[in-house]
Amino acid sequence: MKIFLLILTAIIWGSTFFIIKDTVITVNEYYIVFIRTFIAAVSMLVFVFFKNKKALFNYKNLLRGMVLGFLLAITYISQTIGLKFTSSGHSAFITGAGVVIVPMLLFLFFKRKLKIKELIILFVVFIGLYLLAYDSETALNIGDLITLITSFSLAWHLILSGRYVKKTEVFSLIAYQFLFASIFSLLLYLNTHEVSFKLSGNETISLLYLGFIGTLFCYFVSVWAQKQVDTVTVALIFTLEPVFASLFAWIFASELLNLKEITGGLIILGGIAAFQLISNRKNKVNKVNFIKHTY
Repeated sequence: MKIFLLILTAIIWGSTFFIIKDTVITVNEYYIVFIRTFIAAVSMLVFVFFKNKKALFNYKNLLRGMVLGFLLAITYISQTIGLKFTSSGHSAFITGAGVVIVPMLLFLFFKRKLKIKELIILFVVFIGLYLLAYDSETALNIGDLITLITSFSLAWHLILSGRYVKKTEVFSLIAYQFLFASIFSLLLYLNTHEVSFKLSGNETISLLYLGFIGTLFCYFVSVWAQKQVDTVTVALIFTLEPVFASLFAWIFASELLNLKEITGGLIILGGIAAFQLISNRKNKVNKVNFIKHTY
């Protein structure tokens, strides 16, 4: 069930690319991030208040939520600003490169070892990302460099949320990350632009979708699922995001998929399937060894 919800999250995040690309033309990037995280924050705070009020007054939950909220705000802001200057394909590729950054950071800072098979699969998935999303004919630009911040902040968010969720009450952690992300983005908006809260009908619908579906649901699943799903597995599943971003662009924006892009998407799917097979086999072996040891 958790794997299914993570895949659904990747599908939804894939759908947000062209929505953000269109919305940021007329709506300030900081305001977009503020609205989508504020919607998620209010929803989660109300939920936690009635479910487990005491968890809201735990300072460790608050501090960890603040850290995740800062990373979440940086992720959304840098991705949104980057999309003003680069293509959706470049943005999807660079964001998806976090699949390689996550295990590197885990190895460097938390001594998590990766087996050769896992490294090979990560490399194969990275090649698939390149074929799917990167347009080599378009020059590297400032939007690409800004989006690099997205991939690193997203990688750190995945790593720290995976660690925090194992020793923190989950719902309050999620609520506080949304709350602080909205505060950070609002402060940036108020200090860098002339304040205006006017939105058209289409802009309102887009922001409601980004808030309730693209933020509340997706980051709830992302954090909650890591109680039982390994962080590297989560990162690999999220490489499906540009696959679905390309599919949505094909369906709704009439962007044709060429052979290179289709090949890249199939390589990513194959890499993730191979990783899951290795993980399942390893879990079965561990279970058998545990039973033998027990009896």
